[in-house]
Amino acid sequence: MSNMDMPNMKMGEVMEIAHPFFTHMGMPEGLGTLNLRLAGLVIRDKGKTDEDFAFHLETGLTKFVGLHIRNDRFLDEPRTELTFQFIGIKSGDGMSGLSPYIELELPTKSGYGKRIYTLVGFSTSLSGKRVSFNQAVEYEPEVNKVEGSIAFVLKLGKIFFPVFEVSGERAYKVDRIFNVLGGLKVRINNNILLGLAVQAPVTKNKEFSSETIFQTDIGW
Repeated sequence: MSNMDMPNMKMGEVMEIAHPFFTHMGMPEGLGTLNLRLAGLVIRDKGKTDEDFAFHLETGLTKFVGLHIRNDRFLDEPRTELTFQFIGIKSGDGMSGLSPYIELELPTKSGYGKRIYTLVGFSTSLSGKRVSFNQAVEYEPEVNKVEGSIAFVLKLGKIFFPVFEVSGERAYKVDRIFNVLGGLKVRINNNILLGLAVQAPVTKNKEFSSETIFQTDIGW
């Protein structure tokens, strides 16, 4: 969770704790602030290596509504997520709480139809000055699938942020998938962080053998 998520946050102030690599923030960004995560991906699967990239833009539309625009594998994934996140419960400092959300999966590649899929979910955050916990879980009724992730981010000193994430999904009559991620983000200046992480599956059913993530966080 960054200071940008606090209701009294002023534009231009430093991000206190880094965002995770992939997990949704549990609370919306502050009104008028933005965070953009750009990532290059190196994906290993069955002895082959592919490259892709990801993006995740977060901003506050109002004091109570946030917006996420996201695609975790733009070259491979034909749909981009558009999520509206609503503050349901919020702590006094604005850094912890619960937010229900509605996600629309919009087709962004030709040949995959024009249907828009709708998901519903909720996210939570429990954050302080040195540690941040964020969680998101959502349900997709069209395919009867549940997916979600949790993330822990620590602050070591002024510039180092170890990150640990677990993500997974379970669809009807399909074996579950779980991935674990470990990484580190380093602050370059008040508005930019660089990160490196490795993600790997821990279940027999898997989408890849390993994934290396190079990420840049930009906040303003």
